[in-house]
Amino acid sequence: MEPTIFLQQLRSKTTNSHHLIEQNSISQSLMSQGVTITQYAQYLKSMYGFVYGFEKMVFPILKHHELLQIDDRRKSHLIQADLVLLNHTAAQPYMNDEILSTNYQTVAAALGGMYVLEGSTLGGQIINKHLSKVLGDSIAGKTTYLTAYAGQTSSMWKIFLQLLCEAGSITDNKDEIIESAVNTFSLLNNCLSEHSYKFIEYEN
Repeated sequence: MEPTIFLQQLRSKTTNSHHLIEQNSISQSLMSQGVTITQYAQYLKSMYGFVYGFEKMVFPILKHHELLQIDDRRKSHLIQADLVLLNHTAAQPYMNDEILSTNYQTVAAALGGMYVLEGSTLGGQIINKHLSKVLGDSIAGKTTYLTAYAGQTSSMWKIFLQLLCEAGSITDNKDEIIESAVNTFSLLNNCLSEHSYKFIEYEN
């Protein structure tokens, strides 16, 4: 299958799932004109459990893809660093190991999940621009997760898409990648629900 055809199918099949995340209450508040520091911290906490768990359980499956540079794609520590500067600490992970190990048992499934997480780095730039405009200096230096790759965002995305398309050229992989991507959007949407976490703040 041609890479462009595979990506078109992948994007088409995940459009509705992507839209649901954008309509999530946390996502909506994050991109509103009235967004607050607390709401931004809530978003980071909501993302932390999944990102941390995915790196712990799923990244090892992709370790052999040297071109992917999987260790350079770790971001959970950036969430922790941002939360510390915001005077918050990450909540306990919502996504447990069993859920992750069940959903990501193969390289194809892992790549489907990575498609969603790596794609979020593109959205992170948009979110960062909005937060910087609305919140100004109050979040300066506190958006390292949103700007994880800085000037390398485009190149990191292209490298990932290259590997994804190579895997997607195999019919059985194609279907599994798409299914995993849809499922990952669903899991992330659950993580972004307002009641997924018991938030913990540092005592003043």
